[in-house]
Amino acid sequence: MPQNEPAAALDRISASIRLRSDPAAVARLVRELLPGLSPAEAARLEGAGRRTWAVAPAPAAPAGAGRQLAVAGALFGSVGGTVPAGGAEQVARAVRFGGREIGRPPGAADFRERLNREARAAAGLGGLSKRQYNKRFRLLRRLEAKQEVLELAERERRAAALAETGLLSLLDAARPTGDLATACLIAFQAARRHCDPDVTGWLSRRAGHRVTELLLARAAASPGTDWWALAHVHPVREVVTRLTEHQRGLLAGRWSAGLRETAALLERAHGRCSIEPTAMFARPGDDAYAWNLAARAWNAARVQYLEVLEALGAQEVLGRVCPGQVAWLDVIEPESWRRWVSDRKFREIEVWAGLPLPWQVLAGTEDCPAELVERVCRRHGVDPVRTGWTTGRARWAAPAGRLTAAFVDGVAEADPVLARVLRARA
Repeated sequence: MPQNEPAAALDRISASIRLRSDPAAVARLVRELLPGLSPAEAARLEGAGRRTWAVAPAPAAPAGAGRQLAVAGALFGSVGGTVPAGGAEQVARAVRFGGREIGRPPGAADFRERLNREARAAAGLGGLSKRQYNKRFRLLRRLEAKQEVLELAERERRAAALAETGLLSLLDAARPTGDLATACLIAFQAARRHCDPDVTGWLSRRAGHRVTELLLARAAASPGTDWWALAHVHPVREVVTRLTEHQRGLLAGRWSAGLRETAALLERAHGRCSIEPTAMFARPGDDAYAWNLAARAWNAARVQYLEVLEALGAQEVLGRVCPGQVAWLDVIEPESWRRWVSDRKFREIEVWAGLPLPWQVLAGTEDCPAELVERVCRRHGVDPVRTGWTTGRARWAAPAGRLTAAFVDGVAEADPVLARVLRARA
């Protein structure tokens, strides 16, 4: 094989992740790129390549601030050429540089905080008219407001990505790994996660599971498999057992940190809604869209977090910190709400209402061990295991073990808050 062919193959399989290719296209690509396939393996990949998959659309990218930044580049000499894109980071740089240029402190929104003529002269702005100074001041104020909008949109996208593809976004977007077999499995798993399981047929799901088994077996037989990168997308027991104790703790900490960011979105939406926990219906003025968006991401990511801890054999973490699921806000008239929800759904809403809020649990200000969740579930006639309140997929769980110092040190590297809770309650 020519020297540049492995690098070209890695680039092609990595590009399929960025393009959100469906599993059929990735299976065909793997069959083309992966060397040494047996006839049975090639037939399995070919079968998956003929299946139909329902790929969910990618989350919409937030509208950037390109136009405002172009105006800022024309008005501020220090901004020009430094912010070609329109994301929150570029807007923050423009606000910082422009503020220094006209002597505006960060966060100054009141016009009474502007510099008068004498202050402008003292700051070296004597050649700038009052009208031009006010124009720059207003622009920076609008850019700061735009920055907050963009930061919120980016946090929502990260939460949606965590719920959909796990920790894939923490890997290098251009090339997540240097091993071809690992890259093929990462790409195929990412493609499977992009699919809607409620629309994709069971034959396609079975074909995807068989290809995953095939690629995982090849990874296990290869000495160059990048198990650390693979654990970010496919953190099953067979993968995480190959990690060091520090890496296992770091993986758990990264998941906890991702959940914490999603919980922050929940907390923000909670402050914009008049939520009554035992009656989850939206009232006039509630931002039900923001709450339900965060709740969907939280519940999906939380299930994966429980599965990761079980695969790691770190059920003791849940024994100390086990945040619960979150109920949706239904847009329905209050008097008909209780008749509309099913009995099971209502009982699970009662469980949600009886537990501390997730962001308080993750911050360590409220105790919510798995024992408390089980007790509340039993009180309301809910099975905590079958309904996913205290477990993910128990049949894939590793035997529970004690948390080692190296594991907690790994957690501390990614999520110091959780590490403090684990050490305090050891």
